[in-house]
Amino acid sequence: MFTHNVINFTDRLSLTLGARYVDEKKVASFDQLSASNAACQASVTGVLNGLVPGALAPGLVGLNCFPFVAPVNLTAPAALGGGLASRLLPLPREWAQTFKDDEITYTAQLGFKASDDVLLYAGYSHGFKSGGFNLDATSANLLNSSAILAGLAQPTPVIVAPQYADPSFKSEKVDQIEVGVKATLGRFKANLAVFDMKMSDFQVLEFTGIQFLTFNVNSARSTGAELEVFGSLSDYITGNVAMTYADSRYPSNCGVGVAPAAAAAVARLCGGSLTNAPKFSGVMGLTYDGPLDSSGWGLLVNGNINYSSKRRTSTIPLDTNGLPVPFDYQNAYFKMNARIGLTTPDERFTFELWGTNLSNEITRGITANTPLRGGAGTRSRIGFVEEPRMYGLTVRAKF
Repeated sequence: MFTHNVINFTDRLSLTLGARYVDEKKVASFDQLSASNAACQASVTGVLNGLVPGALAPGLVGLNCFPFVAPVNLTAPAALGGGLASRLLPLPREWAQTFKDDEITYTAQLGFKASDDVLLYAGYSHGFKSGGFNLDATSANLLNSSAILAGLAQPTPVIVAPQYADPSFKSEKVDQIEVGVKATLGRFKANLAVFDMKMSDFQVLEFTGIQFLTFNVNSARSTGAELEVFGSLSDYITGNVAMTYADSRYPSNCGVGVAPAAAAAVARLCGGSLTNAPKFSGVMGLTYDGPLDSSGWGLLVNGNINYSSKRRTSTIPLDTNGLPVPFDYQNAYFKMNARIGLTTPDERFTFELWGTNLSNEITRGITANTPLRGGAGTRSRIGFVEEPRMYGLTVRAKF
């Protein structure tokens, strides 16, 4: 259900009210149709029978029971009660679960036209991003394996109830306050806004080196301001400048109440900045779009420069040893783009020569752990490189 309304109190004062009701249901399961891994079963049996030294046990199971090929029907020794080994060790297991959530999202904005050329506004909005499931073989693994095995090893065995990771993640909510002004200044228009966004159950996607995992962080926040100015310098020349300052961060208490499986990861996030969220960014450009002298041909010339201050490219800034991960930050950079085009006098054909990232700035969008290459303090890292310098020719035709 959806509604959107504008109430005009006077010619200059108006109130915008909108709301939407969302009701969602998702059903997910992990079923293994067929799998066989004799080396994994032998490793599990050896570890549970105490034949493998404790320090070597995680490595042996991890090597021979790689999550994507480990059978869910691995069995425990009869001396430990038999049954599935996944009740004693963090191994894949089958599961089925239903996710349900509903939410009312809404917005309210008060606008006042101080003059024909100036609009002042202030608004509040509440948003919703649906939760779901981690569709990964390890997303519902046992969490307290050490405690269970320690209890069974006592002279009088102590039964410790298993605790399994929840494969689901919660819906994300956001509450935003924005205050701004929109003005027309002769040939130019200017927009200025300040904002504060508070996000709860913030959804974070992490690549651990062997799996993709989405989990919730208790809270995140982004506070900042945006300025945009654009307009005509002459009949054929236009310009634009836009700048953004945003302090996007995880509060120091962002780990309160998170799921046990995500607690260790979230603890290393709190107090840091959000991924790919530079504090300063901007763009500036000029465009000529008009005649080429008196020839009848049209000429288009455009150039723009994009700027980004340094930004984090990893999901989590600290490694499991509490030290910063290598290559976490992408340094500040400028990227320049240009385009020049000619249009025939009858406007049927346009030929454009263009280039992007002309200075060939090599930047990273995401940095993550290389799969199965090193541990805390000695990790190999991979970077997903953004577009290098590119150029080309575009031909447009009207028929």
